[in-house]
Amino acid sequence: MIISWNLWITDRSFPHFPVFSFLPPFPDPFDVLVVFALIGILVWGIFAPTRWIFATAILLMLLLTLQDQMRWQPWVYQYLLMLVPFAFGFTQTKKDPNTSQAILGLNQLVVVAVYLWGGIHKCHSGFLSVFQNNLVKPITDSLESTFLISLVNGFGFLIPPIEILIALGLLLKPTRKVAIAGAIGTHIIILLLIGPTKGYLSNIVVWPWNIVMCGMVWILFHRSPSKVTFAFLRSPQLRSIGIGLCVLLFLCPLLFYAGKWDRYLSFNLYSGRQKQILVKIEAISLENTPPEWRPYIVDTNAVDGHKILSISKWTTGELKVPLISEWRILRRLSQHICTQQRDDAPLVFYIDYPHLPNQPKRFFTCDQIEQMRDTN
Repeated sequence: MIISWNLWITDRSFPHFPVFSFLPPFPDPFDVLVVFALIGILVWGIFAPTRWIFATAILLMLLLTLQDQMRWQPWVYQYLLMLVPFAFGFTQTKKDPNTSQAILGLNQLVVVAVYLWGGIHKCHSGFLSVFQNNLVKPITDSLESTFLISLVNGFGFLIPPIEILIALGLLLKPTRKVAIAGAIGTHIIILLLIGPTKGYLSNIVVWPWNIVMCGMVWILFHRSPSKVTFAFLRSPQLRSIGIGLCVLLFLCPLLFYAGKWDRYLSFNLYSGRQKQILVKIEAISLENTPPEWRPYIVDTNAVDGHKILSISKWTTGELKVPLISEWRILRRLSQHICTQQRDDAPLVFYIDYPHLPNQPKRFFTCDQIEQMRDTN
C-alpha cells in the first residue's frame, strides 16, 4: 500500500471509480487518516491479535475498495480473503484446536487457488505472447543461437502445468516439499524476469507480493499435515465461512469465462487476456490538454502530428498499479477523459487485446462510449 500510495488517497489526477455514487472517496485529510489507521491496525494485530482487530481491518479494506475499483488489485483481494478466517475464528483458537487448524487450512486454500487459477488462465496463446514478447525478450534478444532462443521461448509452454501442479502438490503431503520448492523457485524466476533481466524494476508493486508469497508457502505448508487443509469442515465457527471462501476461490473464477467475474478476482495473472486503451489526441488539441495528462502522452511520430495518451503509463506512473481493464472501468474512464477535454477536437479511444491478435481492434468516440463492451 505504501508503494502504491496514490492508489489509496483522494488527491490524484487519475479518476476514482466508486462502486456506489453515495460512497465517494474520503476528502483530504480523512483519506490519509483512514489509510494510516488500516496500516496501524494491521501492525497492531501482529502484537495484540483479536478478532475485532481483524474485523476492523477487513471493514476498512472493504470501505476503501468500495470507494475505488482501481483498488481491486489481486494482492488486495488475496490478503482480504486471508484475513477473514481470523476475524471469525480467532477467539476460539485456544479453546478449539479444530478452529486453529481451520484458520491455517483456509489460508492454505487461498494460496492454492492463486496457483491453480494462475496456471489454468495461462493455458492459451495470450500467455505465450506475454512470456515471449515481454518476460523473456531481454534474454532472447541477447542470444545468437536460434536453438537457445527456441529453448527459452519454449519454456513458456511449461509454466501453466507447473503452476497447476504446484497447487495440487501443496494439497498432498508426499508432494508438498517438491511443490514448496517449485513455488519458491517460480517467484524467484518472476522477480528475475521483471527486474535484473530488464535492467530496471518493472511492475514494482508486485515485488513485495512475490517475496511474501515465498514466505507464505513455507509458513503455511512446510510442517503442516495434509488433513489441516480442509479442517474448516470440522469447525462449527468456520464451516460456513470456509464454504463461502471456497465458492469465491474455486467456483467464481469460472464465471470469468462468461464475462461475469473480474479478471483479477479470478487470479488471472500475466495471462495475456488484459485489454489496453489508448487515446488519440489531435495535434490542434495538444496545447489544450490538462497538465496532468502530459507526462503520459506518447509521441508516435504520426504524419498528422497527433499523439497518444497511454492509460497504462498513467496508472503505472501515478498509481504504481496496472489498469483494471474491465469494460465498466473503461467506459467510466473514457467518460471522465471526455469531460476533461478543453476543446471541441474529437478524441478517439482505441481498445484491443495486445496479446490476442485475433480479437478485434476497436475505435470509439466520446459519443460511442456506451458501446464499449464485448461484441457477440
